[in-house]
Amino acid sequence: MNLPPRQQQILELVRERGYVSIEEMAHLFVVTPQTIRRDINQLAEMNLLRRYHGGAAYDSSIENTAYAMRADQMRDEKQRIAEAIAAQIPDHASLFINIGTTT
Repeated sequence: MNLPPRQQQILELVRERGYVSIEEMAHLFVVTPQTIRRDINQLAEMNLLRRYHGGAAYDSSIENTAYAMRADQMRDEKQRIAEAIAAQIPDHASLFINIGTTT
């Protein structure tokens, strides 16, 4: 998806924090709240995030997201988790691993 840089950054920020206020985004991006509202509205129309009064967030995780989509989300964070855990596992150890996308 080819989004303008600010909209890509908005998505990353919302992904990291879960919810971000319009005022905070306007301050961070040095634009007016109206500009942020317009960006959020466009992103919401594309179902990339959800607009709430005063800000934006990702939809609740109540709904199942397709495995392929979950596997691709937060890939860098998952890689860091894997490296940190792998460093803690002793040689010749046996593990039980669930089917989540992080593992």
